[in-house]
Amino acid sequence: MSTASKATDPARWLSDRLSEVASAAHQMDQRMRPIIVPSPMAALSHANTAIACDATIRRTTLCQQEICLEFEDAAFAGCPNDVVRHVAHLRRHGFRVSVDMRKSWQTPIGEGLRLLIDSLRVDARDLEMNEKLMDICEAASASGMLVIAENANWRDGEFLNRIGIHAGSKLRTDS
Repeated sequence: MSTASKATDPARWLSDRLSEVASAAHQMDQRMRPIIVPSPMAALSHANTAIACDATIRRTTLCQQEICLEFEDAAFAGCPNDVVRHVAHLRRHGFRVSVDMRKSWQTPIGEGLRLLIDSLRVDARDLEMNEKLMDICEAASASGMLVIAENANWRDGEFLNRIGIHAGSKLRTDS
């Protein structure tokens, strides 16, 4: 395979990143799981992504369930049946899948996706001003998804808990 085709093949690119993540996790004795790996939108719909990533992880000390492939919200645009099929293919190979809704929250998370998605990541600064995003968080949490709020204030814990957000990252101190 030529260097140009390696760079443009999203399945190969993502599997190479998983190899790097596994190596770093082993060297740093990283035990926090699952490891959330930001993934390119093109990898979600690429036919070889699940197989390439599965083969890569099998050559490491990790297992597929320890990896959560996180795709931006825009990756889930398009025909809902196709999106469900792509996510289901990754799930059949043992990978967890997450939706990054920090930039946009347009993904219609229907029943099919709610059963397949493990987590959502949202920006807490957008929650209070956007009722639609709050509704998405509540529905996702009720479906068993972990909803992660980034940039949340500690003082907002009760509010976040009420709308189904039980995890956070880049938490901010109260001012």
